[in-house]
Amino acid sequence: MRPGVCSLYKSFFGHLHCRDHVIKMTASLLKNALRTLTLQGLESITASTFGFDGFQGATAYYDGRKDDLVTPLPSFRAAVEALKKSEVISNLFGATQAPRIALQFVFMAYADARNWNSHEAAFESVWNGFVRELDTPTWTFAAVANIQNVECSESHLELVDGVSLRERSCPELEQLLGWGAFELNALMQDWMETSGSSYVFLLQKKVPKTPDNFLMLDDGNAYVRAERALLALRLVGPGDIRIGRLFLARPASFNVGISGIHSSGFSVWHPGPAYKLTPDKIPDVQRWYEEISSLQSRNDKQTRSLGLALRSFSSIYDRHLHQAEDRVLDAITTLEALWKLDKELTFRLSFRTAALLGETDDERVRLYEIVSHYYKVRSKIVHGTALSKKEAGQVAEDEPIRSIVRRALRAFVHLGNNPSDWTLARLDKEADMVLLHSNRRQSLRVAMGIAG
Repeated sequence: MRPGVCSLYKSFFGHLHCRDHVIKMTASLLKNALRTLTLQGLESITASTFGFDGFQGATAYYDGRKDDLVTPLPSFRAAVEALKKSEVISNLFGATQAPRIALQFVFMAYADARNWNSHEAAFESVWNGFVRELDTPTWTFAAVANIQNVECSESHLELVDGVSLRERSCPELEQLLGWGAFELNALMQDWMETSGSSYVFLLQKKVPKTPDNFLMLDDGNAYVRAERALLALRLVGPGDIRIGRLFLARPASFNVGISGIHSSGFSVWHPGPAYKLTPDKIPDVQRWYEEISSLQSRNDKQTRSLGLALRSFSSIYDRHLHQAEDRVLDAITTLEALWKLDKELTFRLSFRTAALLGETDDERVRLYEIVSHYYKVRSKIVHGTALSKKEAGQVAEDEPIRSIVRRALRAFVHLGNNPSDWTLARLDKEADMVLLHSNRRQSLRVAMGIAG
Protein backbone atom coordinates (compact mmCIF):
# COMPACT_ATOMS: atom_id res chain seq x y z
CA MET A 1 0.00 0.00 0.00
CA ARG A 2 1.33 3.50 -0.87
CA PRO A 3 2.64 5.68 2.01
CA GLY A 4 -0.15 7.81 3.40
CA VAL A 5 -2.93 5.52 2.21
CA CYS A 6 -3.11 3.87 5.65
CA SER A 7 -4.06 7.12 7.40
CA LEU A 8 -6.50 7.98 4.65
CA TYR A 9 -8.25 4.65 4.91
CA LYS A 10 -8.44 4.97 8.69
CA SER A 11 -9.98 8.43 8.33
CA PHE A 12 -12.27 7.33 5.55
CA PHE A 13 -13.82 4.36 7.26
CA GLY A 14 -13.15 4.82 10.94
CA HIS A 15 -11.16 1.56 11.40
CA LEU A 16 -7.83 1.15 13.11
CA HIS A 17 -6.06 -1.47 10.98
CA CYS A 18 -5.53 -0.73 7.30
CA ARG A 19 -4.54 -4.36 6.71
CA ASP A 20 -8.16 -5.25 7.25
CA HIS A 21 -9.37 -6.74 3.98
CA VAL A 22 -12.90 -5.32 4.46
CA ILE A 23 -11.58 -1.77 4.56
CA LYS A 24 -9.76 -2.14 1.28
CA MET A 25 -12.76 -3.84 -0.28
CA THR A 26 -15.12 -0.99 0.78
CA ALA A 27 -12.72 1.70 -0.45
CA SER A 28 -12.37 -0.06 -3.75
CA LEU A 29 -16.15 -0.35 -4.16
CA LEU A 30 -16.68 3.35 -3.46
CA LYS A 31 -13.90 4.42 -5.81
CA ASN A 32 -15.17 2.16 -8.57
CA ALA A 33 -18.74 3.41 -8.13
CA LEU A 34 -17.63 7.03 -8.41
CA ARG A 35 -15.33 6.24 -11.34
CA THR A 36 -18.14 4.58 -13.27
CA LEU A 37 -20.48 7.49 -12.56
CA THR A 38 -17.85 10.07 -13.52
CA LEU A 39 -16.92 8.44 -16.83
CA GLN A 40 -20.55 7.93 -17.81
CA GLY A 41 -21.46 11.43 -16.67
CA LEU A 42 -18.70 13.01 -18.76
CA GLU A 43 -19.87 11.08 -21.78
CA SER A 44 -23.43 12.30 -21.18
CA ILE A 45 -22.23 15.90 -20.92
CA THR A 46 -20.19 15.58 -24.11
CA ALA A 47 -23.19 14.26 -26.05
CA SER A 48 -25.59 16.91 -24.68
CA THR A 49 -26.65 20.15 -26.32
CA PHE A 50 -24.52 21.97 -23.75
CA GLY A 51 -21.33 20.30 -24.83
CA PHE A 52 -18.17 20.91 -22.87
CA ASP A 53 -18.11 24.63 -23.59
CA GLY A 54 -21.68 25.23 -22.43
CA PHE A 55 -21.21 23.32 -19.20
CA GLN A 56 -18.66 25.70 -17.73
CA GLY A 57 -19.31 26.69 -14.10
CA ALA A 58 -21.73 23.85 -13.44
CA THR A 59 -22.58 23.30 -9.77
CA ALA A 60 -24.78 20.63 -8.23
CA TYR A 61 -28.45 21.68 -7.80
CA TYR A 62 -27.87 25.03 -9.50
CA ASP A 63 -29.26 24.20 -12.95
CA GLY A 64 -31.68 21.27 -13.11
CA ARG A 65 -31.04 20.77 -16.83
CA LYS A 66 -27.40 20.01 -16.12
CA ASP A 67 -28.24 17.81 -13.13
CA ASP A 68 -30.55 15.81 -15.39
CA LEU A 69 -27.61 14.76 -17.53
CA VAL A 70 -26.23 12.79 -14.57
CA THR A 71 -28.97 11.83 -12.10
CA PRO A 72 -30.89 9.42 -14.42
CA LEU A 73 -27.75 7.33 -15.03
CA PRO A 74 -27.89 3.87 -13.35
CA SER A 75 -24.43 4.50 -11.93
CA PHE A 76 -25.71 7.60 -10.08
CA ARG A 77 -27.84 5.60 -7.65
CA ALA A 78 -25.00 3.12 -7.08
CA ALA A 79 -22.56 5.94 -6.29
CA VAL A 80 -25.05 7.56 -3.91
CA GLU A 81 -25.56 4.29 -2.02
CA ALA A 82 -21.81 3.76 -1.78
CA LEU A 83 -21.34 7.26 -0.37
CA LYS A 84 -24.08 6.72 2.21
CA LYS A 85 -22.29 3.64 3.55
CA SER A 86 -19.20 5.65 4.54
CA GLU A 87 -19.22 6.51 8.22
CA VAL A 88 -16.77 9.36 7.81
CA ILE A 89 -18.91 10.96 5.08
CA SER A 90 -21.96 10.69 7.31
CA ASN A 91 -20.09 12.26 10.22
CA LEU A 92 -18.47 15.09 8.27
CA PHE A 93 -21.04 15.87 5.60
CA GLY A 94 -24.22 13.95 6.44
CA ALA A 95 -25.56 10.94 4.55
CA THR A 96 -28.34 13.05 3.06
CA GLN A 97 -25.71 14.99 1.10
CA ALA A 98 -24.63 11.90 -0.86
CA PRO A 99 -26.60 12.87 -4.02
CA ARG A 100 -25.05 16.35 -4.04
CA ILE A 101 -21.56 14.92 -3.59
CA ALA A 102 -22.08 12.43 -6.41
CA LEU A 103 -23.25 15.19 -8.75
CA GLN A 104 -20.45 17.50 -7.74
CA PHE A 105 -17.93 14.74 -8.34
CA VAL A 106 -18.92 14.64 -12.02
CA PHE A 107 -19.02 18.43 -12.34
CA MET A 108 -15.56 18.81 -10.85
CA ALA A 109 -14.20 16.12 -13.12
CA TYR A 110 -15.71 18.02 -16.06
CA ALA A 111 -13.71 21.13 -15.11
CA ASP A 112 -10.54 19.05 -14.95
CA ALA A 113 -11.26 17.24 -18.21
CA ARG A 114 -11.91 20.56 -19.92
CA ASN A 115 -8.26 21.42 -19.22
CA TRP A 116 -7.27 18.69 -21.68
CA ASN A 117 -6.97 15.87 -19.15
CA SER A 118 -8.34 12.47 -20.10
CA HIS A 119 -11.56 11.47 -18.41
CA GLU A 120 -9.73 8.87 -16.37
CA ALA A 121 -7.06 11.36 -15.30
CA ALA A 122 -9.77 13.86 -14.42
CA PHE A 123 -11.46 11.32 -12.17
CA GLU A 124 -8.19 10.46 -10.41
CA SER A 125 -7.51 14.15 -9.78
CA VAL A 126 -10.93 14.70 -8.22
CA TRP A 127 -10.74 11.47 -6.24
CA ASN A 128 -7.40 12.45 -4.69
CA GLY A 129 -8.81 15.84 -3.69
CA PHE A 130 -11.91 14.17 -2.25
CA VAL A 131 -9.83 11.83 -0.11
CA ARG A 132 -7.68 14.72 1.12
CA GLU A 133 -10.83 16.55 2.13
CA LEU A 134 -12.13 13.53 4.02
CA ASP A 135 -8.80 13.26 5.79
CA THR A 136 -9.09 16.88 6.99
CA PRO A 137 -11.43 17.25 10.00
CA THR A 138 -11.88 21.02 9.71
CA TRP A 139 -13.07 23.63 7.25
CA THR A 140 -11.18 26.88 6.86
CA PHE A 141 -13.58 29.80 6.86
CA ALA A 142 -11.78 32.67 5.18
CA ALA A 143 -12.57 36.22 4.13
CA VAL A 144 -10.71 39.09 2.51
CA ALA A 145 -11.35 42.82 2.11
CA ASN A 146 -9.46 45.70 0.55
CA ILE A 147 -8.21 48.27 3.07
CA GLN A 148 -8.25 52.03 2.61
CA ASN A 149 -5.91 54.60 4.14
CA VAL A 150 -3.24 52.41 5.68
CA GLU A 151 0.54 52.40 5.55
CA CYS A 152 2.47 49.48 6.99
CA SER A 153 6.15 48.89 7.63
CA GLU A 154 5.78 45.18 6.86
CA SER A 155 4.36 43.12 4.00
CA HIS A 156 2.47 40.88 6.45
CA LEU A 157 1.36 41.38 10.05
CA GLU A 158 -0.71 38.94 12.10
CA LEU A 159 -3.08 41.09 14.13
CA VAL A 160 -5.45 39.05 16.30
CA ASP A 161 -7.98 36.19 16.21
CA GLY A 162 -7.02 34.98 12.75
CA VAL A 163 -7.09 38.50 11.26
CA SER A 164 -3.99 39.60 9.37
CA LEU A 165 -2.96 42.53 7.25
CA ARG A 166 -0.89 41.72 4.19
CA GLU A 167 0.14 43.18 0.87
CA ARG A 168 -2.25 42.27 -1.91
CA SER A 169 -0.78 39.36 -3.87
CA CYS A 170 -3.06 37.55 -6.29
CA PRO A 171 -0.94 34.36 -6.36
CA GLU A 172 -0.94 34.23 -2.55
CA LEU A 173 -4.68 34.90 -2.29
CA GLU A 174 -5.37 32.30 -4.95
CA GLN A 175 -3.57 29.74 -2.80
CA LEU A 176 -4.96 30.83 0.58
CA LEU A 177 -8.57 31.25 -0.55
CA GLY A 178 -8.78 28.54 -3.20
CA TRP A 179 -9.84 31.22 -5.68
CA GLY A 180 -9.69 31.39 -9.45
CA ALA A 181 -9.58 34.27 -11.90
CA PHE A 182 -13.30 35.07 -11.52
CA GLU A 183 -13.10 35.70 -7.76
CA LEU A 184 -9.76 37.52 -7.95
CA ASN A 185 -11.14 39.82 -10.64
CA ALA A 186 -14.05 40.74 -8.34
CA LEU A 187 -11.62 41.69 -5.57
CA MET A 188 -9.46 43.71 -7.95
CA GLN A 189 -12.51 45.49 -9.35
CA ASP A 190 -13.55 46.42 -5.82
CA TRP A 191 -10.04 47.76 -5.20
CA MET A 192 -10.03 49.89 -8.36
CA GLU A 193 -13.47 51.35 -7.65
CA THR A 194 -12.59 52.40 -4.10
CA SER A 195 -8.95 53.49 -4.48
CA GLY A 196 -7.82 51.07 -1.80
CA SER A 197 -4.30 50.76 -0.48
CA SER A 198 -1.90 48.00 -1.47
CA TYR A 199 -3.06 45.95 1.56
CA VAL A 200 -5.92 43.60 2.36
CA PHE A 201 -7.53 42.31 5.54
CA LEU A 202 -7.42 38.50 5.56
CA LEU A 203 -9.48 36.46 8.04
CA GLN A 204 -8.96 32.74 8.61
CA LYS A 205 -10.66 30.41 11.07
CA LYS A 206 -10.70 26.62 11.32
CA VAL A 207 -13.95 24.96 12.41
CA PRO A 208 -14.78 21.25 12.80
CA LYS A 209 -16.66 19.78 9.86
CA THR A 210 -20.23 18.80 10.64
CA PRO A 211 -23.32 18.17 8.52
CA ASP A 212 -24.68 21.50 9.79
CA ASN A 213 -21.87 23.55 8.19
CA PHE A 214 -21.58 21.44 5.03
CA LEU A 215 -22.44 24.38 2.73
CA MET A 216 -21.46 27.28 5.00
CA LEU A 217 -18.78 29.82 4.10
CA ASP A 218 -18.89 31.55 7.47
CA ASP A 219 -20.05 30.88 11.01
CA GLY A 220 -21.60 34.33 11.19
CA ASN A 221 -18.60 35.90 12.91
CA ALA A 222 -16.35 37.03 10.06
CA TYR A 223 -17.72 40.56 9.84
CA VAL A 224 -17.88 40.81 13.64
CA ARG A 225 -14.19 39.89 13.89
CA ALA A 226 -13.27 42.31 11.13
CA GLU A 227 -15.17 45.15 12.83
CA ARG A 228 -13.60 44.37 16.21
CA ALA A 229 -10.13 44.37 14.69
CA LEU A 230 -10.83 47.70 13.01
CA LEU A 231 -12.20 49.15 16.24
CA ALA A 232 -9.13 47.95 18.15
CA LEU A 233 -6.83 49.55 15.55
CA ARG A 234 -8.79 52.82 15.79
CA LEU A 235 -8.58 52.83 19.58
CA VAL A 236 -4.82 52.42 19.39
CA GLY A 237 -4.02 55.31 17.06
CA PRO A 238 -5.15 57.92 14.51
CA GLY A 239 -5.81 57.38 10.83
CA ASP A 240 -8.92 56.74 8.73
CA ILE A 241 -8.42 53.01 8.30
CA ARG A 242 -11.47 51.17 6.91
CA ILE A 243 -12.32 48.17 4.78
CA GLY A 244 -14.59 47.60 1.80
CA ARG A 245 -16.73 44.57 1.01
CA LEU A 246 -15.73 41.42 2.86
CA PHE A 247 -15.49 38.56 0.35
CA LEU A 248 -16.07 35.11 1.87
CA ALA A 249 -14.29 31.92 0.85
CA ARG A 250 -13.81 28.33 1.98
CA PRO A 251 -10.71 26.82 0.38
CA ALA A 252 -10.98 23.06 -0.04
CA SER A 253 -9.50 20.19 -2.02
CA PHE A 254 -13.02 19.19 -3.04
CA ASN A 255 -15.75 21.77 -3.62
CA VAL A 256 -18.91 20.18 -2.25
CA GLY A 257 -21.14 22.48 -4.28
CA ILE A 258 -20.55 26.13 -3.36
CA SER A 259 -20.62 28.55 -6.28
CA GLY A 260 -20.62 32.26 -6.97
CA ILE A 261 -19.16 35.13 -4.98
CA HIS A 262 -20.43 35.77 -1.46
CA SER A 263 -19.72 38.98 0.43
CA SER A 264 -20.81 41.17 3.35
CA GLY A 265 -20.87 44.93 3.67
CA PHE A 266 -20.23 47.48 0.94
CA SER A 267 -17.39 49.51 -0.53
CA VAL A 268 -17.24 53.30 -0.72
CA TRP A 269 -14.12 55.36 -1.21
CA HIS A 270 -13.41 57.64 1.76
CA PRO A 271 -10.03 59.40 1.48
CA GLY A 272 -8.41 60.38 4.75
CA PRO A 273 -5.17 60.44 6.74
CA ALA A 274 -3.28 57.17 6.62
CA TYR A 275 -3.11 54.83 9.59
CA LYS A 276 0.55 54.05 10.36
CA LEU A 277 0.71 50.39 11.33
CA THR A 278 3.97 49.05 12.77
CA PRO A 279 4.77 45.80 14.63
CA ASP A 280 5.10 47.60 17.97
CA LYS A 281 1.37 48.44 17.87
CA ILE A 282 0.25 44.80 17.62
CA PRO A 283 0.23 44.07 21.41
CA ASP A 284 -2.03 47.09 21.97
CA VAL A 285 -4.30 46.03 19.12
CA GLN A 286 -4.57 42.56 20.63
CA ARG A 287 -5.27 43.97 24.08
CA TRP A 288 -8.11 46.23 22.90
CA TYR A 289 -9.57 43.52 20.71
CA GLU A 290 -9.89 41.31 23.80
CA GLU A 291 -11.28 44.22 25.84
CA ILE A 292 -13.93 44.90 23.18
CA SER A 293 -14.78 41.19 22.88
CA SER A 294 -15.21 40.90 26.64
CA LEU A 295 -17.42 43.97 26.79
CA GLN A 296 -19.58 42.93 23.82
CA SER A 297 -20.15 39.48 25.31
CA ARG A 298 -22.13 41.14 28.10
CA ASN A 299 -25.53 42.77 27.74
CA ASP A 300 -26.25 44.45 31.02
CA LYS A 301 -27.52 47.90 31.90
CA GLN A 302 -24.11 49.34 32.69
CA THR A 303 -22.47 48.36 29.41
CA ARG A 304 -25.37 49.30 27.11
CA SER A 305 -24.47 52.98 26.90
CA LEU A 306 -20.83 52.01 26.45
CA GLY A 307 -21.85 49.90 23.48
CA LEU A 308 -23.60 52.95 22.02
CA ALA A 309 -20.43 54.97 22.54
CA LEU A 310 -18.35 52.37 20.68
CA ARG A 311 -20.82 52.32 17.78
CA SER A 312 -20.79 56.13 17.58
CA PHE A 313 -16.99 56.11 17.56
CA SER A 314 -16.99 53.57 14.71
CA SER A 315 -19.44 55.78 12.80
CA ILE A 316 -16.78 58.50 12.70
CA TYR A 317 -14.96 56.22 10.24
CA ASP A 318 -17.73 54.18 8.64
CA ARG A 319 -20.60 56.52 7.74
CA HIS A 320 -21.69 55.93 4.16
CA LEU A 321 -21.45 59.58 3.07
CA HIS A 322 -18.61 60.42 5.48
CA GLN A 323 -19.25 64.14 5.74
CA ALA A 324 -16.94 66.10 8.01
CA GLU A 325 -19.80 67.53 10.06
CA ASP A 326 -21.11 64.03 10.79
CA ARG A 327 -17.74 63.03 12.23
CA VAL A 328 -18.01 65.84 14.80
CA LEU A 329 -21.58 64.80 15.65
CA ASP A 330 -20.44 61.20 16.17
CA ALA A 331 -17.50 62.27 18.34
CA ILE A 332 -19.68 64.35 20.66
CA THR A 333 -22.35 61.63 20.74
CA THR A 334 -19.66 59.21 21.90
CA LEU A 335 -18.76 61.45 24.84
CA GLU A 336 -22.43 62.00 25.70
CA ALA A 337 -23.01 58.24 25.74
CA LEU A 338 -20.02 57.74 28.04
CA TRP A 339 -21.03 60.37 30.59
CA LYS A 340 -24.83 59.95 30.20
CA LEU A 341 -25.55 63.66 30.71
CA ASP A 342 -28.92 65.30 30.14
CA LYS A 343 -28.36 68.92 31.25
CA GLU A 344 -25.65 71.59 31.33
CA LEU A 345 -24.07 69.57 28.56
CA THR A 346 -21.37 71.91 27.27
CA PHE A 347 -19.78 72.64 30.64
CA ARG A 348 -20.18 69.25 32.29
CA LEU A 349 -19.10 67.28 29.24
CA SER A 350 -16.01 69.45 28.83
CA PHE A 351 -15.20 69.55 32.53
CA ARG A 352 -15.57 65.82 33.14
CA THR A 353 -13.58 64.79 30.09
CA ALA A 354 -10.76 67.25 30.75
CA ALA A 355 -10.58 66.49 34.48
CA LEU A 356 -10.43 62.75 33.85
CA LEU A 357 -7.86 62.71 31.05
CA GLY A 358 -5.64 65.70 31.90
CA GLU A 359 -2.38 64.96 33.71
CA THR A 360 -1.60 68.60 34.60
CA ASP A 361 -3.56 71.80 35.08
CA ASP A 362 -2.37 73.07 31.69
CA GLU A 363 -3.46 69.90 29.94
CA ARG A 364 -6.84 69.96 31.64
CA VAL A 365 -7.41 73.54 30.46
CA ARG A 366 -6.37 72.61 26.92
CA LEU A 367 -8.68 69.58 26.82
CA TYR A 368 -11.55 71.58 28.29
CA GLU A 369 -11.20 74.20 25.58
CA ILE A 370 -11.10 71.61 22.77
CA VAL A 371 -14.19 69.71 23.94
CA SER A 372 -16.10 72.91 24.71
CA HIS A 373 -15.25 74.37 21.32
CA TYR A 374 -16.26 71.25 19.36
CA TYR A 375 -19.48 70.99 21.35
CA LYS A 376 -20.40 74.52 20.31
CA VAL A 377 -19.52 73.67 16.71
CA ARG A 378 -21.69 70.57 17.03
CA SER A 379 -24.62 72.74 18.18
CA LYS A 380 -24.19 75.01 15.17
CA ILE A 381 -24.22 71.98 12.84
CA VAL A 382 -27.34 70.54 14.45
CA HIS A 383 -29.21 73.84 14.25
CA GLY A 384 -28.07 74.67 10.73
CA THR A 385 -26.03 77.73 11.75
CA ALA A 386 -23.25 78.72 9.35
CA LEU A 387 -19.73 77.91 10.53
CA SER A 388 -16.92 80.42 10.40
CA LYS A 389 -13.98 79.72 8.13
CA LYS A 390 -11.88 78.74 11.13
CA GLU A 391 -14.59 76.42 12.46
CA ALA A 392 -15.03 74.78 9.06
CA GLY A 393 -11.29 74.09 8.97
CA GLN A 394 -11.40 72.55 12.43
CA VAL A 395 -14.30 70.35 11.39
CA ALA A 396 -12.33 69.13 8.37
CA GLU A 397 -9.30 68.39 10.57
CA ASP A 398 -11.08 66.75 13.50
CA GLU A 399 -8.24 64.70 15.02
CA PRO A 400 -8.06 66.90 18.16
CA ILE A 401 -11.57 65.89 19.30
CA ARG A 402 -11.19 62.39 17.89
CA SER A 403 -8.02 61.86 19.95
CA ILE A 404 -9.81 62.91 23.15
CA VAL A 405 -12.74 60.61 22.38
CA ARG A 406 -10.31 57.74 21.73
CA ARG A 407 -8.63 58.21 25.11
CA ALA A 408 -11.93 58.49 26.96
CA LEU A 409 -13.30 55.37 25.31
CA ARG A 410 -10.24 53.33 26.29
CA ALA A 411 -10.66 54.45 29.90
CA PHE A 412 -14.36 53.55 30.08
CA VAL A 413 -13.88 50.19 28.33
CA HIS A 414 -11.09 49.35 30.77
CA LEU A 415 -13.24 50.20 33.78
CA GLY A 416 -16.20 48.29 32.38
CA ASN A 417 -14.08 45.15 32.10
CA ASN A 418 -12.09 45.65 35.29
CA PRO A 419 -14.39 46.87 38.08
CA SER A 420 -12.82 47.32 41.51
CA ASP A 421 -13.74 49.88 44.15
CA TRP A 422 -14.65 51.90 41.11
CA THR A 423 -17.38 50.77 38.75
CA LEU A 424 -19.30 52.38 35.91
CA ALA A 425 -22.33 52.66 38.21
CA ARG A 426 -20.34 54.45 40.90
CA LEU A 427 -18.80 56.76 38.33
CA ASP A 428 -22.29 57.72 37.11
CA LYS A 429 -23.25 58.83 40.62
CA GLU A 430 -20.05 60.46 41.85
CA ALA A 431 -18.24 61.80 38.79
CA ASP A 432 -18.47 65.55 39.45
CA MET A 433 -17.53 65.40 43.15
CA VAL A 434 -14.68 62.95 42.56
CA LEU A 435 -13.17 64.90 39.68
CA LEU A 436 -13.01 68.03 41.88
CA HIS A 437 -10.88 66.19 44.47
CA SER A 438 -7.26 65.62 43.42
CA ASN A 439 -6.60 62.42 45.42
CA ARG A 440 -9.92 60.78 44.58
CA ARG A 441 -9.55 61.81 40.96
CA GLN A 442 -6.16 60.12 40.83
CA SER A 443 -7.65 56.96 42.31
CA LEU A 444 -10.27 56.96 39.59
CA ARG A 445 -7.65 57.53 36.88
CA VAL A 446 -5.74 54.52 38.12
CA ALA A 447 -8.90 52.39 38.13
CA MET A 448 -9.62 53.44 34.54
CA GLY A 449 -6.11 52.59 33.33
CA ILE A 450 -5.17 56.20 32.62
CA ALA A 451 -2.55 56.58 35.34
CA GLY A 452 -0.04 53.98 36.55
